[in-house]
Amino acid sequence: MQTWRSVIDSYWVTITYPLTLWLAVYLGSALARRRYLARGLAWKSIGVEGGIFGMFGLLLSFTLVASGTAVKARDATVHAEASSIAELHRQAKLYPPELRILVDNFLQASLAEQLRHPTPTPEECLGLVRYSETLGRHFDRTLLAYLARQPAQQSAVQQIFTLASAKNANYLALLYTFRERTPRTILVALVGLSWVMGVLIGFMNRMQDAPSPLVPVVFIVTVAVLVTTIRDLDNPGRGVVTPDYDDLRHVQAVLRADGQ
Repeated sequence: MQTWRSVIDSYWVTITYPLTLWLAVYLGSALARRRYLARGLAWKSIGVEGGIFGMFGLLLSFTLVASGTAVKARDATVHAEASSIAELHRQAKLYPPELRILVDNFLQASLAEQLRHPTPTPEECLGLVRYSETLGRHFDRTLLAYLARQPAQQSAVQQIFTLASAKNANYLALLYTFRERTPRTILVALVGLSWVMGVLIGFMNRMQDAPSPLVPVVFIVTVAVLVTTIRDLDNPGRGVVTPDYDDLRHVQAVLRADGQ
C-alpha cells in the first residue's frame, strides 16, 4: 500500500501522465491509419461513443466531487477543533489558578505539536496519534492528582474531561482524514479509462475528412488537469490544497496572550 501511495503521490506521475494520454491518442490515430485508411476502408460511428465518453465523464466528476467534499470536511474538522479548544480555554478562566494553568499548559502543548506538523504524512500521523494519547494520559493523571487534593472541584474536573475529550476527538478525526484516500480501484479505473478514451479520441479524429489537433489537445489538457486536481485534493499532506489552520493559530495566539 505504501508503495502504491508513493507512486500515486510522485511528482513524476504529474509530468508523465499527460505524456501517456498523448501516447494513447497517437495509438488511436495509428490504428485508424493502418487498419482503415491504408486499406481504403471506411468507418462509420455506431452511436455509442457519446455514451462511453459520458460514463467516463461521470466517473471523473464523481471522483472530483468526492475529493472536494473531503477537503471541506477536513476544514470543518479544523474549525470544530478550534471551537472546542476555545470553549475549554474560556471555561478554564472560571477555574482556580492551579487548575487553569494545568488546562492551558495541556492546550498549548497539544497545539504546538499539531501546528509543527500541519501536513503530516501517514507515518507522521501515527506518531502524532501516539503523542496525543501520551499527552492525554499525562493530563488525565494530573487532573486526578489535583482532584485528590481538591475534592470540592469535582464538577470542574468532570467538565474538563468532557471538553478535552471533544477536543481530542476532533484532532484524531483530522489526523484520520490525512490517511483517508480515494480507493485504489477508482483511481486505477479512472486512469485506465482515460487511456481508453485517448485511443478513441485519436481514432475518431483521424477518421475525419479533415483531422484537427484541437480536439486531442483539449482532451489531453482537460483530463490531465482534472486528474491532477483529484490527486492534489486527495493528498493534503503533500498537495497544494491543505487545511486552513487560521482558526487554530488564532486560538494559539489567544492562549499565549492570556498566559502572559
